[in-house]
Amino acid sequence: MIFQGTEWIRTLFILIVNPFLVLFLLIIAYKVLKRKRDRASITLSSFYIILGAGLTINIIYFLVTFAEVEIVLYLLYYLASFLTIFSFIFIIAFINIILKVDFTNKKYFLIVFFYALGCVSIHLFPGGITLTENWTPVYSWVFFILAYIFFTFFIVVPSIFYSIRLSRKFIDQNLKKKLKMFLIGITGMISTLYGAILFNTWQEPIFKSIYSVLVIIVLFTSGLLIYYGIGRTL
Repeated sequence: MIFQGTEWIRTLFILIVNPFLVLFLLIIAYKVLKRKRDRASITLSSFYIILGAGLTINIIYFLVTFAEVEIVLYLLYYLASFLTIFSFIFIIAFINIILKVDFTNKKYFLIVFFYALGCVSIHLFPGGITLTENWTPVYSWVFFILAYIFFTFFIVVPSIFYSIRLSRKFIDQNLKKKLKMFLIGITGMISTLYGAILFNTWQEPIFKSIYSVLVIIVLFTSGLLIYYGIGRTL
């Protein structure tokens, strides 16, 4: 999700932190694909690339707000937000591939398609997202609840279910350690999205300031844990 707040926090995060995050995500995606280009590697790298794309469009959105073309700004913000939420479906797909369950290409694309459709639907919820006169996004509490339910049902619950199955499959202690790192990384990434939705809903300056610092640490750490946990050994 897109991280906005008071003007100085917003400017600092988007123009200084976001570019480093994008570069970081793309480097990890490159490292994953450099080792191997099978379905598992492409799926995991898709998570990093699409999340990076969402953050990149967020930077573009911020830079063109001076134009004050409402329809363009809404489209850019919706696209950035969509890509950020959409990226997480590739974590679920990746875990399924690692499990080596009956996960055909048809099933893969259907899951991705219907999840994308759900992401579009929640963004079209009437009055869910509004842009203020300063072009800062504000979410309604109804949208907040809807987004939490959607993300919990389609990402969090499957992540827990498949992670338990994955942990039972791994017997080697070294692999279990790597799996633990991977799962902590996923948990960190998921927590940042929950926080981002609350960030844009709850207009509390103290929370925004604390979250803006924590999210930087969590995103970098989680990205590395996912990579060094399982992504590096693909």
